[in-house]
Parts: sequence; C-alpha cells; structure tokens
Amino acid sequence: MIKYGLSGLGGIARIHLMAIKNMKLAGSDVEVGLEGLYTTSPSYWKEDLGFKNITDRFESMLEHVDVVDICTPNFLHKDQIIKSLMAGKHVYCEKPLAMNSRETEEIIKTLSLYQMKNQIAFMLRFMPAVAMAHSIIKQEMIGKVYAFRGEFFHSSYLDRSKPMSWRLEKSKSGGGALVDLGSHIIDLTLFLLGDVEEIHSSFRTIVEKRKSGSEERTVDVDDWALLYVKLKSGSAGTLEASRLAAGKEGMRFEIYASKGSIFIDTNDPYKARVFDEYSRMIYPSKESLLRDDFYRFVDQNYPSPKLSSGFMVDAHMTSLIAFFKSLNENIEVPTFEDGHKVQIIMDKVYSSCKSVKG
Repeated sequence: MIKYGLSGLGGIARIHLMAIKNMKLAGSDVEVGLEGLYTTSPSYWKEDLGFKNITDRFESMLEHVDVVDICTPNFLHKDQIIKSLMAGKHVYCEKPLAMNSRETEEIIKTLSLYQMKNQIAFMLRFMPAVAMAHSIIKQEMIGKVYAFRGEFFHSSYLDRSKPMSWRLEKSKSGGGALVDLGSHIIDLTLFLLGDVEEIHSSFRTIVEKRKSGSEERTVDVDDWALLYVKLKSGSAGTLEASRLAAGKEGMRFEIYASKGSIFIDTNDPYKARVFDEYSRMIYPSKESLLRDDFYRFVDQNYPSPKLSSGFMVDAHMTSLIAFFKSLNENIEVPTFEDGHKVQIIMDKVYSSCKSVKG
C-alpha cells in the first residue's frame, strides 16, 4: 500500500484525486492509501475526501506519507519538492517543475543527494495515440521525420470578465500560455523527436487588464505563444500555445516524414492517424506496436473506452500509475530532469523576446 500525500486542492489537484480514486474501477492493481492532504482550508474539507490526515502545514503532511503529489501554484513547487526530497519522500509534481531554470537546477542538485523517485506530470505522453506515435517513430515505420507542428489550445481566458489569478502573474506562475500549455508540447517534441538546436518565438498578451476585486491590474504574462523550432536531427516545425482559442480546444501534434505522416489529436486519444507516402491511411499491427516498451505500458494501463472518464482524467491516471509502479519497477517516465530541460528552453525563449504586449 502506497501512502499518498496530496499538496494543494485546486482544479488540477482534484483531477489527480479523481484519477487515483478511479484506478481500481479502471482495473489497475496499484494500491494507494489516501494518507495526507495539505490544504490552506483543512476545516472546510473535514473527512469528506477520504484522507486520514488533513493539515494546513506542509511539513505535517510529510510525516504520514511515502510519496508527495505537488499540485500547488508554480511559485511553491521548488521549496515543496526540496522539503519532500530531504524528508525521504518520492515526489510527483505538476508542470512546470519550478519558476525558472535556476530553481529547477537547484532541484536537480538536491535530487542527486537524496536519489528519490521523481516524475513531472507531462501526462500527454501517456495518451495511447502518443504512445503509438512513439513506437512508430522508434521503429522508423514512416521514415525520417523532416517537419512537425504542435498546438495546445484553451479558450477560457478570452473571457475578459475572468478575474486576475496567480496564473496571470509572472512572479507566481513563471509565464503564461507557454508555461501552462506550451510546456506539454515542448516535452512531446523532445520525447518523440529529439533535442532542440534552435528556437525563435513570438508572444502576445491580448487581454492586458483583469479585475482583482474592485481593482484593475495589469497582466504580465503571454496569452498566446508561437515557436519556430529546429531540432538537432535536422527536422523543424512550429509549436503554438493559446488560452484564447475559442472553438478549438485541445492538443494536436502532426509529424511529417519521408514515408508518411502521423496525426495526434486529444479528440481521439486512443489512436493516432497514420498515412503512407501515397496519403493512404495505414494501420500498424498491434504486434509491431508492442515491440516498444513504452507503448506496451500505456496499452496495458490506459482505461478502455467503456471505463473512460475523459482523456484529461485518463491520461493523468495512466501517468500516476506509471509513477506508482516506477517505485518498484523499471518504467520509462518523464523525470525532473525532463522538466529541467523544458524549463531551460522556456527560459531561453522568454529571454529572447522581452515584449509580450498586444
């Protein structure tokens, strides 16, 4: 039984908790006990969520758990990760790993001293469609990749009545759409296609003022980001992140190669669409896909369509299962080192483009 501790109880923390509570129903053999919850409002929740210990002191929560799942605002990540590692806890953390690469480097140095298991919640990796693409590319079924295009779009920030929050303050979030959504597609690029050699960027902040109570405050993060990326492999493409994309929610990733193409879309998380050089849809055999260890893990652990809670909960569930299983098994997961690499890229992108105003 894994003694689980959750830090934070905002929207993403509740998705993690939904995923954990659904694991057994979806057929997972992972045994997780809800031991500790850190929240700023412990009396409000009382015992409703099933945790044995609920506290407003992070250190108190650490006393009861084996693993810590950090879902607090970005500016709290570094300190909570380091405290957890120093207390001998395995750590799962929402993206981004921290506010900047100086902080992520400090995390990596601390990790080298304590050697605890760690994972960052780049959960898009754990969609079956992404795992399918991973297997196809690894086995060179569509030849050499020469171009790609990724996008991750939300729309809720187009609503000008949406109030100011920590996500819209650079001092608390570290950045805007690039950090919130772009970090995922940067990670997918590294995971599927390899390391970055060169990057060019453009940003805009469309809604420049937001209400905070009766006060109007300035937004100092990007609503929209566009990256042109060249990889060390020689392939090149664009990555776009937006929190203003009305009518086009979700993530899409397109990969173009010498013998065909792959299309990934969160609207169909179970399979990628694959085409040959004559634009004919092809269907790689299950046997060939299963030659890839990562695909095999996702295929075994992602809930079936009948048991689905939607791709967001399902992908987080499979990512969390990977973390829990990695405590005792050799499983490929996105580590804090991967989070550090993404943070370095985002820092370089931000430093090369100072202005974010519309």
